[in-house]
Amino acid sequence: MASTIDAVTKGYLTLHPAAAARTLARLDGRDIEAVFVAMPRQLAANVLEHMAPGSASRCLLQLAPETASEILARAPLLAAVAALRVMKQPQVQALLGLMSRPVAARLRLRLRFSESVIGAFVDEDVLTLSPEHRVGDALRFFRRSGQHTGQTIPVLDERRHLLGVVDLSELLGNSDRRLVQHLMKPARTTLNARAALQTVNKHPAWLSHDSLPVVNRNNVFQGVLRRSRVMEEEQGLLNEVADRNELMTTRAALADILWLAVGALFAGGHSTERSARDE
Repeated sequence: MASTIDAVTKGYLTLHPAAAARTLARLDGRDIEAVFVAMPRQLAANVLEHMAPGSASRCLLQLAPETASEILARAPLLAAVAALRVMKQPQVQALLGLMSRPVAARLRLRLRFSESVIGAFVDEDVLTLSPEHRVGDALRFFRRSGQHTGQTIPVLDERRHLLGVVDLSELLGNSDRRLVQHLMKPARTTLNARAALQTVNKHPAWLSHDSLPVVNRNNVFQGVLRRSRVMEEEQGLLNEVADRNELMTTRAALADILWLAVGALFAGGHSTERSARDE
């Protein structure tokens, strides 16, 4: 369905997705459906990213399955997985069945991980290189990707086994025709996708790395775990992921209510003072 929201509303949703998410989370089912159906699918996915998992799940279940699946397919992977975890299994399978096979497969794979293991927080959409790439090609790929992967780039073989990493500084300082295999070095630290996130909270590698490669038990590259992601969980690491996200939304709502109450209190105080002066 084509978007029916006006340009001003669309602009607000685009510039303030977090505020829009808090507002939508408080609406009833009919209003939620009307707003999400009117939004372009990608914009709806951007707003969904800022919702707590429980609120995102509730909103999606108010929509026709076809609409909900389209939004989920465009949402960031971690946000989509968080929303699906809150749903019942038949609801999850129904939505996944409406998606393209590659997208559904990625979500199913991520849902297999517990919420407290590294694999659940891996960023898999990162630039990787092969040993046969030349430096000039590698730098061109890096610029086109627009990604900030830290100071190292993973190097994989044809079966996606992690062979090592190459420093961006090494690429910048060498001839464009030199092969990556001559510049790469073994990854000093790799993380197991099945390991608990708590085990890497204080890892010394975070002092010098923005991200660390994650592999499965067969050394197949899964993606990277970012230091910022770990630091977010430093207090009470994922004891209740859904509760933490829900609490963030609740606090925002309470803050809004508090300011309204304070404003009303001051307004009432001014009225009392004026009445006293008049008397």
